[in-house]
Amino acid sequence: MSFVVILSVGLGLIAGGASWLLFRRRAWVPLAIGIVVFAGCMIWALTPVCRAIADDDLVSFDPPIDTRTDTGMTGQRYFQKRDGKWFHCKTRIARKMFF
Repeated sequence: MSFVVILSVGLGLIAGGASWLLFRRRAWVPLAIGIVVFAGCMIWALTPVCRAIADDDLVSFDPPIDTRTDTGMTGQRYFQKRDGKWFHCKTRIARKMFF
C-alpha cells in the first residue's frame, strides 16, 4: 500500500510541477491537477482484477480453495467463486508487481 501512495504522490507532484510551469498566473490549477492525478493513480492501482483459475491448478491447492478466507488490504477475498468457476482477485498494482 505504501508503494502505491508513494508512486501516486510522486506522479501528482510531477503533474503539479509541470502544470505550475504552464499555468503560473492561476495558482489553483497546479494544485487541482496534482490532486486529480494523485486520485486517478490511486483508483487505477487499487482497482481489483480477477482472473479465472484453471481446473488443473485447483487440485494442487493446499489447503483446499473452498476453505480459504484470505482477504487483501481492501477487504476483498482473494479467491472468489462466480458462476461455478473460481477466480483469483488482486489489485492491479499487486498483479503487475508479483505476477
